[in-house]
Amino acid sequence: MKSPRIILVEPQTPANVGFVARVLANFGLSDWSIVAGQTWRGTEAERTGAPAIETLRGVQEAVNLTDALSGCSHVVGFTARSGRHRQVIDLSALPKLASEWGEHAKPAFVFGREDRGLEQQEVEACSVLVKIPTEGLHSFNLSHAVAIAMYEWFRSPSSHQNLDDNDARSWADSAARRRLAGEAFSLLESVDYPDRGNELTPTLRRVAAMQFETRDLRTLERVLRHARWLMGQSS
Repeated sequence: MKSPRIILVEPQTPANVGFVARVLANFGLSDWSIVAGQTWRGTEAERTGAPAIETLRGVQEAVNLTDALSGCSHVVGFTARSGRHRQVIDLSALPKLASEWGEHAKPAFVFGREDRGLEQQEVEACSVLVKIPTEGLHSFNLSHAVAIAMYEWFRSPSSHQNLDDNDARSWADSAARRRLAGEAFSLLESVDYPDRGNELTPTLRRVAAMQFETRDLRTLERVLRHARWLMGQSS
């Protein structure tokens, strides 16, 4: 399986950005992004990330989470909170779950702000939510969380084993899923669907976060096109 892209959402402490660069270099990773965070240039990040300066310099800067997720098929959000709208799995369960995604999957690991983590809209963009178990304080420092997640990921054979050649599943990326959700929203608007309680937008946002094989996405797109054709025939 392809190595995960690491995404930091609005990191608030430059030193943490440098430490994360060191963690990624430890695991041989270079695909990572910062979403709307403070600049790391000319800050403490250059000191804490000095041993991994090339990794630090290679970080991509995205204006929003949507841009940062471009090309990713499975979005894993890390959160210290759980609840009705945050159904989480334990970190130890992630490698087994990921083993079902197949070799064509491109996962993204999303980490939130140091003080409050991921906001609800960002949570809704995630395919799965993961919690790192603790015994004392309920959350880890940002760079520590990244290090623990990477260790758990790479120590599992399922994260880097050669999968069966017959596993030819192709996963729709996040942009294609958002496009599908947008087309569904447009169709429902055109027929004046009654959006009771403003449920439609968050529901379609969750649909966009779901994992679709490309063939399933194409089927759903054909359904929407057929629905639009039928509307045109009846008008």
